[in-house]
Formats: sequence, structure tokens, C-alpha cells
Amino acid sequence: RARGVLRARAYAAYAWALYGAFAPFVWLGILTLPRRARWALMRGAARLAARLAGIPLRVEGLERLPGDRPFVLAANHSSYLDVYALVGALPVELGFVAKAELARNPFIRIPLRRVGVEFVQRADRRQSAADARRVARAAGAGRALAFFPEGTFTRMPGLLPFRMGAFVTAAEAGLPVVPVAIRGTRSMLRSGSWLPRRGAIRITVGAPIEPGGGADRWSVALGLRDATRAWLLEHCGEPDLAHERPPI
Repeated sequence: RARGVLRARAYAAYAWALYGAFAPFVWLGILTLPRRARWALMRGAARLAARLAGIPLRVEGLERLPGDRPFVLAANHSSYLDVYALVGALPVELGFVAKAELARNPFIRIPLRRVGVEFVQRADRRQSAADARRVARAAGAGRALAFFPEGTFTRMPGLLPFRMGAFVTAAEAGLPVVPVAIRGTRSMLRSGSWLPRRGAIRITVGAPIEPGGGADRWSVALGLRDATRAWLLEHCGEPDLAHERPPI
């Protein structure tokens, strides 16, 4: 048992050493390189780091990604590793949608803006509505946007209730929602823990879910949410935690 604990701690130290070696160069590249080069750097760094850490990164369904138009990506959220997994696995430039609290720190805000992150306010409903319209305009202008509709993650396995931002954005912009299931990241770096563990990551891309017709955009958004949630529950390998707290 003691030997196993030592091995686990040694691996965690190695993983953090890798992160410390990669992060400054990626951060500097994001600040100085043109857009395409930034994404090539991030994708290459994520893949190389996974390989050096002994983490298999398997992807299924890449052919389902729309190649000729923008879309809204909706993925389950299990760990801080989810963003790195998506960047390394998917051959597209994604504008991630993140909580506005992250923008308070300029050391974080500036590089995130450089890679197209859209910050949204969740607590202030009026500002949240304005943010939703801004994000919808970004999507309508041709950007692929990535959401984690749960809005957070916990130690307990399961799919939390969905917030409506991703689906309202898709309904407003008339874009399909591409569901993406991420498996493996929760056990590798759980909420509240800073000791990475060995593991494997599997990402499954679903077929685009079209918004359909109808003048009532809220009803369209609800339909997109329900279809996306049903697909993710089928493919994420975790139970339904819709009862844990009311969706927003």
C-alpha cells in the first residue's frame, strides 16, 4: 500500500513538472503568435503532454464534425482536464464559453481572450442575457463555440442539470449542436484534488442536432437541450443527476 501511494505521488509530481515545463512556452506563444499558429501550438502541446504523461487520448466520430459551417459544441464536464482534452483531440478552433469570474485576473484573461474565449456572467440575469446575445452574434459570425452546459463539475460522478446558454445560442443563431462525450478525466483529476492520476481519455463526437423550425426560439432551445442531454447520458458513462439542483 505504501509503495502504491509513493508511485501515485511520484506520478503526480511528474505530471505537474510536465505542466510547468509546457505552460510558460504555450502562454508566451498565445500572446505572440498569429491565430492559426496559436491553435497549432496549443493542440500540439496538449497531445505531446498527454503522450509524455502516458495518457491515451482516443477520439471517435471526428467525421461527424461539420466541416463547412459553424456549430455549437456541448460537452459533459468532469474535470479541469476537459478543456485540454478537447483542444488536443479535435482538429477545430473552438471559442470556449467561460464564467466571467475568470476574467478578473489579467494573467488569465489576456491569453484566454487571445484564443477566443467568450466570458459570460451567470449571477446577474440582465448581464447574462446581454452576454447570451453577444455570444449568439459570435456564433452567427462563423465561430464554433464550445460550452459545458453543466456549468461546473463535482467529485460525484454524474451529469448535472444543464444551463440554457448553449442551446439559446444555437437557437438564436440557427446552428446545430454537436454533443461530445468525455470519459476518463474525472478519475484522473477529481474536483478538490490536485494530485493527477494515471488514466485514459476517450472522446466521442455525436451527430449534429439541428435546431429545426419554429418561431418560438425558447421551445427550439429546450428541444436542443433535451436531445443533447439524452445523447450525453447514453455516451458519457455516468448517471443522471438532474435532481441534484435546479437548472438555470
